[in-house]
Amino acid sequence: MSPVIYFDFISPYAYLSWKWLKKTNRLEIFDFKPLVLGKVFSHWGQKPITEIESKKNYLYRKCQRLALKENIEIQLPFQHPFNTLYTLRISSKEICNKLEINQIKLLDCLWDLTWKEKVNVADPDILTESLINKGIVKARELIDLSYEREFKKVVLANVEEATQRGIFGVPTIYFKNEFFWGFDSFEDFFEEFKNEY
Repeated sequence: MSPVIYFDFISPYAYLSWKWLKKTNRLEIFDFKPLVLGKVFSHWGQKPITEIESKKNYLYRKCQRLALKENIEIQLPFQHPFNTLYTLRISSKEICNKLEINQIKLLDCLWDLTWKEKVNVADPDILTESLINKGIVKARELIDLSYEREFKKVVLANVEEATQRGIFGVPTIYFKNEFFWGFDSFEDFFEEFKNEY
């Protein structure tokens, strides 16, 4: 069984972890599962970071420092927070498999649009056009399928699965009944399972 990464495009730490895994050629070993971070927070009775102004500002500065340290380009999104439902639904393994789209390629495009290019990914028309410009020729089909109940349920099921496993934030790696939360814990995962990955 592959290790799972739970993520939401709302998180700059999830973006940084994606870029770090890409830089170190480790993306392919993971099963990426999108979830709604706000629902995870609600489950645990947590307040979203963006509702606490000083914490939000600290988060942005911290991520910019980490990006500089890791030589990763980052810009604040078009707006923050923003609605990630379209990006989450279309990036699920289930919808990608149905349309025979490479999930890793699609995820890479979505991360760049959100955290490098300041595209309004919450607007389905802008998102569709932007993905087509990046070579995702089935972008319209992706958006159309995102309205279907089957694929709406996937993201919610991921929330339920993650919270049942005790997960409270993103990005989180889950493997063999253990989880590693946060970009700064990813090296811990590779150290602990260095004989396998």
